[in-house]
Amino acid sequence: MEEKNISSDQVESGDPLGGWKPGEVWFRGLIPREQPWGEEAFLDEVPDSAKGSYGVKVGATISLDGQRYEPGEIVIVDSRADFERLLPGLGTATDLVFPWYDRFVPAGLVAPHTRRVDGEGYRADVKKRLLKALLLSGGLIAAGFYLPEFRMLALLMATMYGLFPLVEAAMAWFQRVDRLPVEELNRRLVNFEFFRRWLVTRRSRLLKVGVGILVAVFLGQMLAGLGPSIEMAALVKERVKVDGEWWRLITTGLMHGSILHILFNGMALYNLGRVMLALVNPALLSLVFLFTVVTGSLASLYLGPDQPSVGASGGILGCLGFLLVVTGKFRSVLPGFLRASLIQSTIVVSIFGLLGAAFIDNAAHAGGLVGGVALGLVMAPWMRLAPTVSKPAARILSALSLSVLALGVAKVAWELWKIASMGV
Repeated sequence: MEEKNISSDQVESGDPLGGWKPGEVWFRGLIPREQPWGEEAFLDEVPDSAKGSYGVKVGATISLDGQRYEPGEIVIVDSRADFERLLPGLGTATDLVFPWYDRFVPAGLVAPHTRRVDGEGYRADVKKRLLKALLLSGGLIAAGFYLPEFRMLALLMATMYGLFPLVEAAMAWFQRVDRLPVEELNRRLVNFEFFRRWLVTRRSRLLKVGVGILVAVFLGQMLAGLGPSIEMAALVKERVKVDGEWWRLITTGLMHGSILHILFNGMALYNLGRVMLALVNPALLSLVFLFTVVTGSLASLYLGPDQPSVGASGGILGCLGFLLVVTGKFRSVLPGFLRASLIQSTIVVSIFGLLGAAFIDNAAHAGGLVGGVALGLVMAPWMRLAPTVSKPAARILSALSLSVLALGVAKVAWELWKIASMGV
């Protein structure tokens, strides 16, 4: 969910201000005020120096009429005519200022839909994106198999820059947006923008601490040696089945096998966790992560290859599966892009798993995903959207799961200390 900018194509389209009329705030009646994100306060207030004027918040460094503007600065003009004349030279802008509205208007809300989507043009654009993504993913995947030493990196690049756009375009192809009336298009536009702004305001301190702990554990692994650390505390199947070291079902989800591994898992956990903290009871995040790390480890233990497994992927896929249930339950009020992006991620992870089966524990991924969906279905009847108060049961489960995870971290730290001190 990136910031939208006003492009040069938009401002050169003949009506750069999107049909705004003096005194009008076209989206005000479409703000979903019954939802937690339905407040105009999520739009930043215009500073006193810019009130009563036309203006733009600059999105990139530009030079205009001999004046240099940095990102975040505001360009102010006296009249609408001057504003329309200057807009093409502003490059990109993140927000606009109107003299009759005391809040910044996001670029995504500048131009309301005035007619239905042209189906033929829409599909032509999607087809172009589809072909581009297909060529890029095919090229990167081929490079990965041609150069085995760079296979992991090539597949990761193919996933981010090829498979994600490819699946997104493929899903878009089947969306009949051309059948939606103008009012529904505008309602979705407003709901998306306010939800996006609400989401970034949600607290994520606990999540940042959690990701930081995973990074700290990985740094400890590097100091002790990645190979020995995995042998001592990750999911070594024989140690669990023969020696009864069942604690490895948890500790393996707190460790990683490479810098790329912790980098991508850290980003994935933060992005999914941030959505979970916003949509459901924040106390559930640790519970879902712990439960699905275990279900992923069990799937790997009994269904995966007989080789060591390591990583938080089971818990991350568990959060993904849990969110699929949540967004399904509240699909009538949540922006459609959210569920679509989760489905997209599920498809891409599945493709990535097939392509990288030689070094990816697909059993752990599947076990975590199924565990997350199952837990979500069990909890669905009691779920509320963005609750402000945690129920006692949720607080107890959160405290227990956090305690177990803390013990898991302590166990990993102890095993790493043994490696460092005794040369194991």
